[in-house]
Amino acid sequence: MNNIIETKNLTKEFEDVVAVNGVDLEVEEGSIHGFVGPNGAGKTTTMRMLVGTLKPTKGEAYIGGETAGSLAAKEIIGYSPQFPQFYGSMTGLDYLEYMGRMAGIGSKAEKRAKVLLKWLGLKKYEDKKVGGYSGGMKRKLSLAQAMIHEPELLILDEPTATLDPAGRMSIIESLEKLTKEKGMTVFVSSHVLTELEKFIDHVTILNEGEVVTSNTLDELAETYASEAYLISTSDNEKVLDLIEDKSFVNRAWLDDDDNVNVLTSEPEEFKSELVGMIAKKDLRLDSLTRAGGLEDAFIKAIEEKK
Repeated sequence: MNNIIETKNLTKEFEDVVAVNGVDLEVEEGSIHGFVGPNGAGKTTTMRMLVGTLKPTKGEAYIGGETAGSLAAKEIIGYSPQFPQFYGSMTGLDYLEYMGRMAGIGSKAEKRAKVLLKWLGLKKYEDKKVGGYSGGMKRKLSLAQAMIHEPELLILDEPTATLDPAGRMSIIESLEKLTKEKGMTVFVSSHVLTELEKFIDHVTILNEGEVVTSNTLDELAETYASEAYLISTSDNEKVLDLIEDKSFVNRAWLDDDDNVNVLTSEPEEFKSELVGMIAKKDLRLDSLTRAGGLEDAFIKAIEEKK
C-alpha cells in the first residue's frame, strides 16, 4: 500500500518553543487515519505544514509524493481547518460555487456544489446566507468546500469542535458516509476520541510535539488498552500507596476523578493481590474495571511515555 502522506523529521519551532519535534508520519492511501493528542500537542501545526500554510523549520513532508505546499500537493488535498471562515453574505450554494471555481473546476462548480449540499443534508439551505447558518451547518459547509474539487486526500482538523452532541453526531455520520461511498483517504484530528474510533482504522498519537505511537486501531487497543484498569475504593490514595511499587504494576496514578488507574503486564496477579491487600487493610472495593477503547489506549500510551 502506498503512502499518501509521509513526513521525515518534521519540525516546527516558534522562537524558543518547539511545537512539532521530529515527526515521522506515514498515512496509507485509502485509510481513515486519526490524529489525536491533548490540546497543544502540535496537531494543528502539523496539519498546517502538510497543507502548506506553514513552513517547517526543518524536515520534509510529502503529499502523494509531492513536496507539501507545492501546487501539485495542494491539488491532491481538501482541507477543513479547525476554525473555518466564510463569506457570510453569500448563500451556501454561491459560496461553494465560488470556491469550486477558485479550485479550478470551472463550469462543473455549480453541479458539484448542488450534489454536495444534497449529500450533506444542506440542500434546503442552499439559498440561505452562510452568516445565518448554525455551527453544525457551517461545519458541513466546510466539509463540502474541502471536497468540492474531488481531492484524493481530506485533511480535517477537529471537524466536530464546538458542536453540541447532535451536531457532532451529524458530522460523524457524514464522515462515515463519505468514507464508505467516496473512498477518499481521510486524515482527521479530534480530542473526542470516542467518536473517532467509530470510523477510523489507523491512529497516530501526538504529545508535546512528538509521535507517541502510530498503528492500526486494533493493534493499538491490543497493545495499550488490554492491560489498563480503573479502580474505585473507599480510600483511593491509600490503595495507590499500596500498589504503585509492586513488581506487577507498571504504572499507577490518580486521575482527575481521583480514581486509581493501573497499567500492568500481569493482570491476573494484579487482581488477586489487589483484592487481598484491600481486604487486609479493611478497605472497600467499589469497582475494578478493565479499560478499553481508543480513549483508554490514548491515556495509557501518553502515561507510558512520561
